[in-house]
Order: sequence, then structure tokens, then C-alpha cells
Amino acid sequence: MFVNIIFYTNYGCGYFYFAGATSFLFTEYQYVGIFMVAFAILIFVFLGSVEGFSTKSQPCTYDPLKMCKPALATAGFSTVAFVLGAVTSVVSGFLGMKIATYANARTTLEARKGVGKAFIIAFRSGAVMGFLLAANGLLVLYITINVFKLYYGDDWEGLFESITGYGLGGSSMALFGRVGGGIYTKAADVGADLVGKVERNIPEDDPRNPAVSNPAL
Repeated sequence: MFVNIIFYTNYGCGYFYFAGATSFLFTEYQYVGIFMVAFAILIFVFLGSVEGFSTKSQPCTYDPLKMCKPALATAGFSTVAFVLGAVTSVVSGFLGMKIATYANARTTLEARKGVGKAFIIAFRSGAVMGFLLAANGLLVLYITINVFKLYYGDDWEGLFESITGYGLGGSSMALFGRVGGGIYTKAADVGADLVGKVERNIPEDDPRNPAVSNPAL
């Protein structure tokens, strides 16, 4: 009976952690989506205006005797690569948050059996999350390169220029996630100190203060 109470209590706490983290991510991604669309338009406009939005092939930089794809095509493919990188980063962030919150509940349950059991669960979940996020990025990048290669062919210069947008999209979304998450946790930490210690006279990091658990998200 006591074990069931512990299990369901832990499950309920884990669910609230996951619900709070999901709500935060969806709210953040609404604003990130606006930035993604606006920045994608800027990429297309600036890269396309290099040759005056020309649709004619240009001599390659590395070999003037060869003709490379027009700048407008590179602008379009760079924009597509940027969006793919941003979406991959957003999906990876959501999957990572889901794994982390679920692993926290599992680790708490295993901690009843000892530190060793809890460490194994935490280590394995961290490894799964790390490999999953890296695999997502590499898989989408591999598919993107091969799809773009169908158009560019032997034009490696244009292919490399267009695929750089993928890294820009992924890193920009990751930057927003890191900065936004840091602001969120710091706000929760300050709120826990103000409400708990100042208004309720609860010691810092006391489990009776529900705001203490927010930075753990």
C-alpha cells in the first residue's frame, strides 16, 4: 500500500513537471517561430540580392571555366536548409525535455534502492538523450545534402553554401532555448526566494515550497 502511494505520488509529480515543461516550450516556440520566419525571409532576400536575383548561371569561383548554379537558387536552398535546421533543433529540444522529465521520475523511484541504481538510470537516460539529439541532427543533415545534390550535381560550391543555413538554423533555435530556459529558471528561483523566505519564512530549497522544483525543469 505504501509502495503504491509512493509510485502514484511520484507519477503525479512527474506529470506536472512534464506538463509545465511542455507548456513552457510551446509558449517559447510561438515566439521562436516568428523569429524563424522573419530570419528566413532575410536570408532569402540578402543572399538572392547578391547577383540582383539573377536566375542565370554564374562562373564558379574555384574554376572560371565551369558554370555554377545561380545565386537565387542558392538563396532558396539556404532558406530551406535554415528552416530544416531550426525545425530539427525545436523537435530535438522537445524530445530532450520529454526524456529528461520522464527520467527524473524514474531516477527518483530507483533512488529508493540505492544511489547506484539511481545513477544507472540517470546515466542511461542522459546517454539516450544525447545520442538521440545528435542522431536527429546528422540524419536530417544527411538527407538534406543528398536531396540538394540532386539539383546541384557537381556544383560543390553552391551545395556547400546552401547547406550552411542548416547549422545557422539549428544553432539559433538552440540559443533561444538556452537563453529562454535560463531566464525561466532564474525567474522561478527568485520567485521561490521571495515567496518562500520573505513571505512564508520557509528556508531556502525547502521541499514545502513548490517553486523550488521549477528550476529542475
